[in-house]
Amino acid sequence: MPSIDTEGLALRAGVKPGLRISADALGAADIAARYQSFGCFVALAHARIGRDRRPQVLVYAAPTQQGALGLRAAEHHLLEPHLSDRDRAFFTRELGLRLGYPTCCVDAFAERILRGSGRLHAGDRDRHDDDYIAASDGWVARPDWRLNSLLMRQRARLISFTPCRLDCPAALAQAVVLHRLVREHAAAAAPVLEDMLQRPLVIGRAGARAWVRRIDDRICAAEAPRELPGGATEAEDVDHARSWANASLDGHGHLLGAGQPAPRLLDFSILR
Repeated sequence: MPSIDTEGLALRAGVKPGLRISADALGAADIAARYQSFGCFVALAHARIGRDRRPQVLVYAAPTQQGALGLRAAEHHLLEPHLSDRDRAFFTRELGLRLGYPTCCVDAFAERILRGSGRLHAGDRDRHDDDYIAASDGWVARPDWRLNSLLMRQRARLISFTPCRLDCPAALAQAVVLHRLVREHAAAAAPVLEDMLQRPLVIGRAGARAWVRRIDDRICAAEAPRELPGGATEAEDVDHARSWANASLDGHGHLLGAGQPAPRLLDFSILR
């Protein structure tokens, strides 16, 4: 699937007040030059981020210099290695609001930080994948596919944040505009993106995920997600997809007999 710069489309259309992208030094230079050519102001920062603590350049772009510098200042505190959960939640909320994410979604994200990263409930000892926790918190029986942010590894998304609920009206208002922009500016890639986001998806507590087909209350087939057409899969996803095939479901999307906390089905095909 050709890459769709939903962040850039949103910024240039005024849907977002700013954006933040991480890249290696060469990629960051290209990104900065591209957004400057659009008339944006750009600020840069250097940090080690992600699970592997890889050196990256952080690119902040906004229509005003104040906006770009404000984004960099907000994240500066988050790059401190020994930040308390309370401070991390505060500055994460500040950054999210400056990026234009809905207040309710930013507040939900900050609440998960205060609860303890990876904890399904306050006081839990065990920690799980953050996407699994967010999907469990935001689970609804009829999730809207336009709010599917669980395929970022496959470069498939409309929104770049985690919605507080998978039917959040504020998040959906942004997603609807982004969907229109994608259809206008990337018409050839739009059907592929829509197909990927609309597939029922199971996510497990360790973060593995699978596209599935269901018949009533049973998973009848499962496969690891991939960037279409013909992209690579991840070994962990392949293994879990194999184990989830033929699993039964309860009324809240839990896969029965698959351990605790149970994998969750998010049936994004319902509202096609």
